[in-house]
Amino acid sequence: MKRLLCSKQGSPSLILPPTNGNRRKNGVSRCGCLASIKFKRLDRSDNWVTDTVNFDHNHPFTTPSKIRYLPINRSISHTSKLLFSSLAEVNVLVSQQAAYFSNQLGGVQNMGCMKMDINNMVRDHRIDLKNYDVDLIVEEFEIKKLENNHFFYDLVKDDLGRLKHLFWADATMIENYKLFGDSVTFDTTYKTNIYSMVFGMFCGVNHHRKTTIFGSAFLRYLFFTFLLKFPLSFTLYHLLLHSFIFFYFVFMGAVTKM
Repeated sequence: MKRLLCSKQGSPSLILPPTNGNRRKNGVSRCGCLASIKFKRLDRSDNWVTDTVNFDHNHPFTTPSKIRYLPINRSISHTSKLLFSSLAEVNVLVSQQAAYFSNQLGGVQNMGCMKMDINNMVRDHRIDLKNYDVDLIVEEFEIKKLENNHFFYDLVKDDLGRLKHLFWADATMIENYKLFGDSVTFDTTYKTNIYSMVFGMFCGVNHHRKTTIFGSAFLRYLFFTFLLKFPLSFTLYHLLLHSFIFFYFVFMGAVTKM
């Protein structure tokens, strides 16, 4: 026996707490509609017949102009997913992606999806990339080493295989250090919140009194938040010094190899 129900059947679970975080403020579509169609199989064969029909809906029907908003009528094709992923990689906003897509298809009504669907797809794609982005960056750095054998990088992973420290310097950076490395500053002003890591730079001043970069690094932000847990044992100076010493030896190893 099979049964088809209205999409508005059942009641909203307003009394149940959200599984994680706060409950989203989305519209409630379920209103306890009892409309349904029941099918039954004839004598264990592949033939089905209609058994019971209930067309008594307790809500207004969706107008033809809004049918495209129903979840069952919304989907993103494989080709469109490749397009949206490519646009997202070059930081094109989802609103601009949707505007371009609708313009190519002759209007929003021909898209087959909503801007929210594109936004969710891009979000899921970024989550998938985040799971193996360490392998991607290692692959990219290996390609750079093949193109220029003076390119140098070094990384450290934790016990779970997550990126802990990463340092890289190309031939131009190392050559600039040989020329203008009399005074080196390890600048950790710039931070990235997505990966909870700090971006640090070995930098100095060239003969034009302009800042020049000798090397770049990512380091785990937990080094800095650790002092919030043990403020009497460590200071920010100790943590910065520890990170600087680690990357300085890595940096000097890159310079001496050239």
